[in-house]
Amino acid sequence: MGKFVNFVVHYPINIFLFYINVWVLEKATAFSNQSFWKVILFVTLEIFIYVTFVLGLDNMLNAYTSIMPGPLLEFKIRLFKLINRGSYFMIFSTSYFFLKRYITEKAEKQRIEKQRFQMLIDKERMDKELVMAKNAFLKAQINPHLLFNTFEFIHQKIRQHSPEDAQVMVYLSDMMRFAAATEHNEGYVKLSDEITQCQNLIKLHQLTQGQVFIEVAFSPDVLELRLIPLVLLTLLENMFKHGHLFDQDNKATIDAYMVDGILRIESRNLPGLVKSNIGFGSGLDNIRTRLDYTYGNDAEMNAFMDEDGFYCLSIAIREKALAAAFDTQQQDLAINYPV
Repeated sequence: MGKFVNFVVHYPINIFLFYINVWVLEKATAFSNQSFWKVILFVTLEIFIYVTFVLGLDNMLNAYTSIMPGPLLEFKIRLFKLINRGSYFMIFSTSYFFLKRYITEKAEKQRIEKQRFQMLIDKERMDKELVMAKNAFLKAQINPHLLFNTFEFIHQKIRQHSPEDAQVMVYLSDMMRFAAATEHNEGYVKLSDEITQCQNLIKLHQLTQGQVFIEVAFSPDVLELRLIPLVLLTLLENMFKHGHLFDQDNKATIDAYMVDGILRIESRNLPGLVKSNIGFGSGLDNIRTRLDYTYGNDAEMNAFMDEDGFYCLSIAIREKALAAAFDTQQQDLAINYPV
């Protein structure tokens, strides 16, 4: 048994050796490439530094203090004991390193298994939601068919007694079919198809509310262009909600034409005498958001009052952006639903 102060001086060195060896093993085995030779080299270097440091410390303590328990042993014996003692602590340190690694790897494996299990749960939930969405889609398809069959039945019933009212059912049914097809189809519609529905909507209002003065004009080169749906119809609906359309001398207009490779859609109408609170302008905001999402900087939408007091709205989309968006959608369909 030695003096207590001797233990206080030497055991922190042994403790430091224990944990520095763990750190060295972690660094040496961080990469599998030549890790064995790295471990041998670093462990040998550790032993050398440990023995050299303790030998020097013991010589200094023996010369200048009375901490050492007695005279120093022969150098060879001291060297052997220090190598043996350093190896003793490093063996425990290495065991601690492998135990620590085992616990860490086990915890990581459990984390991965837990994550994998959670992914399976999420996949199962997504599969259930997909099945529910498909069922909802089928129901949504069934419901319009029932509605259209009802329209046709009513049309046949009232056609002989009131042809004008029967024509209302024709316009309404045609518009509902277009809207239903648009709702369940995330693609693009020909501008000619939407122009037709605008004309149906105008005729429907004329039959139900009396004469309205709206002109829809277009150039032939825009008819085959494909655009996100419900742009023209939303502009027209906004006119019916907020515009004054009964002045023959100040007709409302919707124009679609091409100029310098840009599709331009422009509407112009007198504001209504009484401001309508229906819709709260969400339709036009929706158009602006959809244009920005689909065409980005290649689309622009502006609204203003001109010097004659007409409310004007202008949409400009580059033709190349129209083609690029449609081509991208077709490519996505080809990837997701190959023939």
